[in-house]
Amino acid sequence: MVSHITRKLIGVIPILLLVSIILFGIINMLPGDAALAVLGESVIQEDLARTRSELGLDRPIYVRYADWLGKLLHGDLGRAIKSHQPVTEIIMQRLPVTVELTLLAILISTILAVPAGIFAALRRNSSWDVVNGIISMIGIAMPPFWMGILLILLFSVWLGCLPSSGYVSFLKDPVKNLQYIAMPAFTIGFAFAATIMRQTRSSMLEVLGEEYIVTARAKGLRESIVIWKHALRNALIPVVTVISMQMGRLIGGAVVTETVFALPGVGREMVDSIIARDYPVVMALILITALCVLLTNTLVDIIYVIIDPRISHSKES
Repeated sequence: MVSHITRKLIGVIPILLLVSIILFGIINMLPGDAALAVLGESVIQEDLARTRSELGLDRPIYVRYADWLGKLLHGDLGRAIKSHQPVTEIIMQRLPVTVELTLLAILISTILAVPAGIFAALRRNSSWDVVNGIISMIGIAMPPFWMGILLILLFSVWLGCLPSSGYVSFLKDPVKNLQYIAMPAFTIGFAFAATIMRQTRSSMLEVLGEEYIVTARAKGLRESIVIWKHALRNALIPVVTVISMQMGRLIGGAVVTETVFALPGVGREMVDSIIARDYPVVMALILITALCVLLTNTLVDIIYVIIDPRISHSKES
């Protein structure tokens, strides 16, 4: 298993390199001028040319990419064009907010969705199964920004029990932190939970029809042991796969949600940087996002082996 994980981690490097090349090219093809975004519209051409030279925008794209990559290999992500603040410092300020938001969204969605999917499978075609299907369809169809607006309208405007925007660190005030982060986390987690519920139900129904489940019941094992020990263990493998595949969607939802709720996280910083044509910040944030998705896939491979050790033996053979 260790050798497999090592190979997966090594394989991340060329993927990140390819992502950085494509990303650098796309960002530099976007309309607009970073120097113009810094100086404003009413600027003379001499100042614009000088600023472009200072930012290195007058050099060929491959030269700028090589310079950026060289600094990256030395741990230097560059400086923001507008604020001149080190990009690493910006990320360290914003990253804890996004990490807390995404982890809480995953926790909420998993705790709610997996049991709901299991009970829907055990009570197939019941009223609970119908309600579960309706909730899943709503969660998948509803965009995160619309869910966020509805939550703000309900809990902030009508009920007045939760703040509509802002953020307080958990270390400073845990209660206020949860008040600020509850609606954004539920906004992201609702769509995430809908997908997990549907996959859990489908996997459980498939596993419950297998011969070894029929055999376990014929031996007289308690239904709880059959469900939680034999059926759920095998049903979780496709569920874990879906969770890993949804990580990109989860991060994308964080970008929209942080903007709606004015959270000072990585997603909102990415939107602001794209608008301001702050290329170093955008490059760093998207590259870190890609790294998180790739590392999540590697973590899922480890979870596969924990759930079913036979997977490790099949890969080695």
